[in-house]
Amino acid sequence: MNFRVYTKLLFALLFLTAVNAVAQSPAGNGTISGKLIDAATSKPLDFASVSLVNKADNKPVKGMQTDLDGNFKLTNISNGYYLLRISFVGYLTYMKDSIRISDNKSTIQLGTVKMRASKSSLLKEVVISGQKSQIKLSTDKKVFSVDQSLVSQGGSATDLLGNVPSIQVDVEGNVSLRGSSNVRVLVNGKPSAISGGSVSDILQSIPASAIENIEVITNPSSKYDAEGQSGIINIILKKNAQVGFNGSASASVGNQNSLNGNLNLAYQTGKVNVFTNYSYRRANRIGNGSNSRITYPGTDSASYQDQISNQTFKFNSHNIRAGIDYNLDPKTVVSLSGNLNVRSRDRFQDGSTNIRPLGVLSQTVGQNNQSYNDGNNLDVNADFSHKFKKQGEELTANVGYSSEKENSTDNLKTTYSFLTDNRSRVFEQNNYTNGKQRNWNLQADYTLPLSKTSKLEAGYRSTFNNNNNDYRVDTLASSGVYTRNNMQSNIFNYQEQVHALYTNYQRQFGDFGVQVGLRLEDAHIRTRLTDTAQVQRFKQDYLRVYPSVFLTDKLTENQTLQLSYTRRVSRPRDRQLSPFLDRSDPLNFQQGNPSLLPEDTHSFELSYINYWKALTLTSSVYYRLTNDNIQQVRLALDSVTTLTQFQNIKNASNAGYELIAKLSPSQLWDITANVNVYYRNINGDPSVGVQSTSGYAFNGNLTANIKPVKKLGIQLRGDYQGKQVIAQGYSKPMYGLDGGLRYDITKTLNASMNVRDVFNTRKFGSIINNTNQRIPYTSVSERRFATRAILFTLSYRFGGSSEPKRQRKGSQQDQNGSPDDMGGGQGGPNVRM
Repeated sequence: MNFRVYTKLLFALLFLTAVNAVAQSPAGNGTISGKLIDAATSKPLDFASVSLVNKADNKPVKGMQTDLDGNFKLTNISNGYYLLRISFVGYLTYMKDSIRISDNKSTIQLGTVKMRASKSSLLKEVVISGQKSQIKLSTDKKVFSVDQSLVSQGGSATDLLGNVPSIQVDVEGNVSLRGSSNVRVLVNGKPSAISGGSVSDILQSIPASAIENIEVITNPSSKYDAEGQSGIINIILKKNAQVGFNGSASASVGNQNSLNGNLNLAYQTGKVNVFTNYSYRRANRIGNGSNSRITYPGTDSASYQDQISNQTFKFNSHNIRAGIDYNLDPKTVVSLSGNLNVRSRDRFQDGSTNIRPLGVLSQTVGQNNQSYNDGNNLDVNADFSHKFKKQGEELTANVGYSSEKENSTDNLKTTYSFLTDNRSRVFEQNNYTNGKQRNWNLQADYTLPLSKTSKLEAGYRSTFNNNNNDYRVDTLASSGVYTRNNMQSNIFNYQEQVHALYTNYQRQFGDFGVQVGLRLEDAHIRTRLTDTAQVQRFKQDYLRVYPSVFLTDKLTENQTLQLSYTRRVSRPRDRQLSPFLDRSDPLNFQQGNPSLLPEDTHSFELSYINYWKALTLTSSVYYRLTNDNIQQVRLALDSVTTLTQFQNIKNASNAGYELIAKLSPSQLWDITANVNVYYRNINGDPSVGVQSTSGYAFNGNLTANIKPVKKLGIQLRGDYQGKQVIAQGYSKPMYGLDGGLRYDITKTLNASMNVRDVFNTRKFGSIINNTNQRIPYTSVSERRFATRAILFTLSYRFGGSSEPKRQRKGSQQDQNGSPDDMGGGQGGPNVRM
């Protein structure tokens, strides 16, 4: 299908959407009413919070408090499915799911609702009808609730992300979104030292038990950070949401020396919320790999190289999070929070390589490497949020500081054995890396409702990043003494400043909505490489405008259609920019490219959301065009050694279709399925050794939750990553199965077990075909980051208010009448990204 046909279909869709918007008008005639009483005394409960949530997008639509006689009545409700939640301090929360308002049934009378006091004064929720949804869909993001993920309990953030639809995690812990590894990872909606360090290493150190939700934003609007080709993954950490003193504790033990512990403590009153969390994680991960390469140094000759390796990773981390929220008045909140992560990551690797020129074994290379890494991250955030008298008008601000320190020591020992003359040579080297990183984040966001159907958003943000790496190499001399190798040692400094202004305008025309925005970013990047020979300085400055357009149409009460366009950027990082030639692996050299340009991405997406009582569907057709695409390029220097560099090629594009389906026919079982099929085209550049290539690829996962009896829950999850093209070949398929179960011993104590990679099948493989280069070669490789892992976990919840307290008018309710949400925290005030 050519571009002209696409254009005609697009204009036809916009025309039909506009016609539908004019033809439809909101219903808004429904009512829901009832009366609350104490189940034991039959006395009416006054000033209890009543909230109504739209099931189609999980957004609150109505809220109020009961009157002196316990009565409530929600009016002017549009047609659709809703969830009703009633909360009162000291009582079990009442929830009624799948309430339908339609033209045929617009009045719902619940009659008398009996509220029961919580036993032992524990503030817990009891689900009267239905269960908490794991997926929340809105126009600009998908929110995945992770507290029901049994297969990742006791694991890390990496394990948890692998269970979220649209996200893939490879065997080395690298995260990708819809097949693209160029994704922005945030914590609580803010940049962190995680953005400039090794994302896979840091995610391994964050315990899954500390995470509340995962937000996936595949096509972010102009109010979000423009960084990240394929979108944003936002990790929301847990925060206290209960009144009084409360907490929880858990402990896990498993194979591969796994031991985890977690403790949450919190205290909340009317004005102050204090919370703290401590997590400990220890685990070993055993992996292996192989590589077979054929190099053609001459027209009639070939050299063969076969490599095998085994490795063991040892993780050990402590994570402490604490914060305080203080309500200056009913509309103003100031917050201070901090997160400290202290970790170590040691790797022990051994392997051997057989080199066979012309097919005859002539040399073996043995490697015995030990790496010791320790580091820490510190994040501190001060947040401010103020709601004005005008409903919906709000000002938020954030000042954030994060730092990271990484120290590593690599002991490398390589033994060369020459079979032709029975000679051998031992090469020993110690590498020392001292890395420091500091980030500042300053931002403010303002929302102004212009009318009942329109609003304006505007904001400012500046980030300041400074990353310094001191790399020193000592080589063992023939005298038996280690001496400094000045040819290998260097200091690399990376500095980045990005200043941004954005504005967004939203307008609703009946069921048809329009959102347009502009983001202006001024970026300044400076790098400096210092070695004994010279000082190399490079800089990049560019000013860019990033527009976004969203057109949304509510086709029916349960169906929503959205068309969007955004422009995004992906800036190269320090490892990709450093021009230093790393020879630490004698067979595989690595080097960055200081002339790398940032990637420029244009993203189009057409999304459709449909909600039924037991089934939720969201599907998307998307297209991404990335100019100046950054690719990792491998070149053969000779018959033995390769060089890996980073290069810009003309462009690359992805066009695909994604479907997420959640089927919940009963409380006994549910299924969530995710399928992503896409076509990748890489427009190569022969001058840098990359030929044009293209091909189809797909990935998918299926998660089933089964509850055979009231106290027992079972979860199974399978995933499959199909073959896909890469810059110089293709990756092999990868698949695996995880399982978990949980048994509720009491209402506050439960035991669980999970197994990740049940059949030991997850491994990454690739085939590289570089027959077009000056020295052609082909290679076949496989890598396994970890083998099967089994964990047993025991969890306990405790605390609550000392006695059932009666709410008074005005407490936990702002002057606009929106009820306080007693369920899950979102990690601080509503801070834009």
